[in-house]
Amino acid sequence: MSLLELFFFFFKISAMTFGGGIVILGIVQLEQEKRRDIDSEQFADMVSLAASMPGPIAVSIAWLMGRHYRGLAGSIAAVAGAVLPPFLIILILSPYIIKYSDLPAVKGFLSGVLAGTAAIISTVIFKNVKDAVWRKWLNIIPYLFVISLIGVFRLHPLFVIAAAMAIQYLLYRRCAEC
Repeated sequence: MSLLELFFFFFKISAMTFGGGIVILGIVQLEQEKRRDIDSEQFADMVSLAASMPGPIAVSIAWLMGRHYRGLAGSIAAVAGAVLPPFLIILILSPYIIKYSDLPAVKGFLSGVLAGTAAIISTVIFKNVKDAVWRKWLNIIPYLFVISLIGVFRLHPLFVIAAAMAIQYLLYRRCAEC
C-alpha cells in the first residue's frame, strides 16, 4: 500500500464507523481478509500487540499496519487517517448532537448505532478469542489459571498474570522440545 492508500484506508474506516477502536479493529480485520496481503496469524499478532499498547487500539493498529507497509512514514499516514475523521466529526457535530439529543429521531439513531456497535464488538471478540484460544489449546490453561486465582483465591491480578505468563512460556518450551 502506498502512503496515500494507507491514509485513505484508515480515513474511510474511521469516518464510517461508530463505537470506537474495537469496531474499527473489526472493520480493519474484515478489509484485511479481503486484501489477503497480511496473513491471519501475522494480523493476530498485530492485534495482540495493539491491544497491549497504551492508548486507543485504533491508533495502535493503524501505527502497526502503517509500519508493516511503509515504515515510519506509513505509520504516520495511517494514524493521521484514523484520527482525523473523529476529530472533525466531534468538532463539527457535537454542538448539534447535544442540542438535539432529546429528539426521538436522534435517540433512535443512537440506539441503532449502539445495537450495531454491540454486534460488531461481539463478532470481533468471538473471532479473535476463537483464533487465539482454540487453534492452540494450550492457551486455555493460563486463562483458566488466571480466572481461578483472581476469582477464587482473590490474589492480585498483576502477580497472577506474571505467573500465567511464566506457565505459558514453560508449556510452549516443553512442547517445542517434544
